[in-house]
Amino acid sequence: MASATDQRRFTGKIPGDLRFSFSTRDAGKRLLDWYRKNKRDLPWRARFSKSGDPYHIWVSEIMLQQTVIKAVIPVYERFLQHFPTIEALARSTTDDVREQVRGLGYYRRFHFLHQAAKLVTTNAAGMPQTVAGWRDLPGVGDYTAAAVCSIAFNIPAAVVDGNVERVFCRLMDLRVPPNLPELKRRFKTLAAEFLDSSSPGDFNQALMELGQTLCTPSAPKCTRCPLANGCLSKKNRSQDLAPAAKFKRDTVQVTLHLIVHKQGSKIGLMERSADSKFLKGTWGFVTSTEETPRFNGSYTHCGTVTHAITHHRITAHIWSAGSALPQQPMKWVLHQAVEKNLISNLDRKAWSKFLYWQTKND
Repeated sequence: MASATDQRRFTGKIPGDLRFSFSTRDAGKRLLDWYRKNKRDLPWRARFSKSGDPYHIWVSEIMLQQTVIKAVIPVYERFLQHFPTIEALARSTTDDVREQVRGLGYYRRFHFLHQAAKLVTTNAAGMPQTVAGWRDLPGVGDYTAAAVCSIAFNIPAAVVDGNVERVFCRLMDLRVPPNLPELKRRFKTLAAEFLDSSSPGDFNQALMELGQTLCTPSAPKCTRCPLANGCLSKKNRSQDLAPAAKFKRDTVQVTLHLIVHKQGSKIGLMERSADSKFLKGTWGFVTSTEETPRFNGSYTHCGTVTHAITHHRITAHIWSAGSALPQQPMKWVLHQAVEKNLISNLDRKAWSKFLYWQTKND
């Protein structure tokens, strides 16, 4: 992927008049026919089909933000078994919500989901019925509002995500990064013009599913694509050029120190503050961002793990605190219950490394 440095060197041009080379009405019908015959059996689709409850769509859209479907499915099922209704979610505690979504990352989105559930359940009008109303909820942006409204309420609101951007670039043979800021507005206009307003939910899902399953970043399956006849990149055999690599922020290298405190058969965990740079509000091991932490007492280095959070590449050093006393208030958890109490994948990696080190050194 192109970095911010590459972005400054990019010289590709976007045509002044962006339009498809085909009849959107006919193409839209083919796309819908393809989707209805081939759509995947995903749990949120099955649940919503049976219940008609927008909550089931809303939860899925929040979970799918920056997360692949394969990782979401088991967490989605676990979450809805624990919080079967929006009222159950609204009544829950912050810690309970975190427990049910552990491993997915980007935990702030679930804090917003929890807050939004409280707002909706205390609002006499219930769930919003408009895109603007959804946009007013915490953690709901343009994409999520359009997705929920179109799928759950049949409101003609077009969605544009990374899959749609790639499909559009291929259809018009745009050999430019699909996430160029100047393309955002123009793609939204095209998506709105292409949208089948009589079936907006199915149409939006069809367009996204096309990008997820056929018009993939590499080796697109053009022979099975319902839009292949009007696709300029297929016609020009430029599927590997359109789109160009996405612009990506330069990676920031970060060093952290995670300290495992032990007292008898218990391990100490601390709750990170709401203004922590990483993993806000999660329970985990004592964390230091100092390049060379100033330890007081006996500490032993247990190894290192790596982890990525957005554009940060983290190298975390794991330390056993030995007999050193923690400086922060701690929650002491039985050794066998530590894994269950860790929300972040970084802490879980650290715990695995600590256990491996402990096994070798006992």
